[in-house]
Amino acid sequence: RIVFAHDPGAEKRLDNCRALAEIELRTRRVATVAHDKAWDLSAPRYSPDGARIAFLAAHQGRKHTMPNQLAVLERGGRWKVVSAAWDHSLHAPLRWDDDGQGLCFAAEHEARNPLWRFDLRSRGATRIFPGGWVQGFDVANGVVAVAADAMDHPARVHALRDGEPPRRLERFNDELLATLKLGAHEDVRLQGAQGDEVQMWLVYPPGFDPRKKYPVLHSIHGGPHAASGDTFHYRWNNHVFAAQGYVVACVNYHGSSGFGYDFLDSITHRWGELELQDVEAGTDWLLKKPWADRQRVFATGGSYGGYMVAWMNGRVLPGRYQAYVCHAGCFDWVSMFAEDAYTWFPRELGASYWDDMAKVHAQSPHAFAGRMKTPTLVIHGALDYRVPDGQGLAYYNTLKARGVDARLVWFPDENHWILKPRNSKLWYGEFFAWLKRHAPSAGRVSSTHPPRSRARRRAG
Repeated sequence: RIVFAHDPGAEKRLDNCRALAEIELRTRRVATVAHDKAWDLSAPRYSPDGARIAFLAAHQGRKHTMPNQLAVLERGGRWKVVSAAWDHSLHAPLRWDDDGQGLCFAAEHEARNPLWRFDLRSRGATRIFPGGWVQGFDVANGVVAVAADAMDHPARVHALRDGEPPRRLERFNDELLATLKLGAHEDVRLQGAQGDEVQMWLVYPPGFDPRKKYPVLHSIHGGPHAASGDTFHYRWNNHVFAAQGYVVACVNYHGSSGFGYDFLDSITHRWGELELQDVEAGTDWLLKKPWADRQRVFATGGSYGGYMVAWMNGRVLPGRYQAYVCHAGCFDWVSMFAEDAYTWFPRELGASYWDDMAKVHAQSPHAFAGRMKTPTLVIHGALDYRVPDGQGLAYYNTLKARGVDARLVWFPDENHWILKPRNSKLWYGEFFAWLKRHAPSAGRVSSTHPPRSRARRRAG
């Protein structure tokens, strides 16, 4: 038999809720083994003896933001959630211990993604590999193999055996990394919106000297229900930013994953409000440092992070940030109905635009365009279906129409991410040139760039 998640039919479920089914390979018969129209069931895994199935269950009927919890189905019985008391959302895949008494999985915890073992008898979780960020793992014959990266290195592979320290299995990138000088990074905590503790990463330039002045660069993560993690990001690499002389700040604002369900769900139906307070609290924290140059403060972000910098442009007084970079950012929640997951936004915003336009506009950057004055670099891919390029084009055109200094970089052959190597090189070049252009020491009119840059197909 093979067990899998499937769509039981729209008339039997809520949006995005799947059931579990088995297919008998000999007869090709399919039978549903677990189904509740209010729960989304996914990532099933047979126990070693085949008597149980472990899977992820999210109570979508209660709220669309509900976390993935661990559930177990006993053959011939009912399924039940076993991790309800543990305030973490689990990631697939699930892997059973050889004795069937526990399961391994990754789950985020305060900007890291460790590997955990959940004991079915005690209903407790134990961290067995700390991360940075576990990207993949498997279990066999009492050995756990883990691939995990961290802020200061790409993925490394380790083997774990009970009672022994992790054993590294490869050295693929050591020689190359030895040629690079990476700055230090730090996990700091500050008071954000509602008086809650908010986590922020700082990445320092190589050779950082606290007696000198440094520009500050916010790198705002997307999602919003994601996190700036202890991970080696291949598209927005913090060490590449820091190597240009910036102190890079990554705020895990309200709505971020890995800090408990209440923190994640706190922004629902009021996007932009708490997140902005958190980013601003991060800026306040940074500007109290003697090494921070308050004349060179920048904010950048992609996807929801791009939404955030567009939101900031209409809500933060001009002059606090010298320039913004908006990559694949959401600008207008009404026209975002052109994207590929359009049913999700009304649940997050609290209304469909045809039912409550005022509520939707209250959370939409475009509704505050009359206040926008901060120079912005807008970057977008023509093949972006998650945030269609009309969002970036409308934002750029709005700024130009208002007389705000703006620049558009449009990639005809890229999607939500810039993936082709030469396009990525161009992306970083445009990114740094824009920030340099708007640093006071560089002057604001010294650029030799034309007003637009169209990335050509052959650039890939």
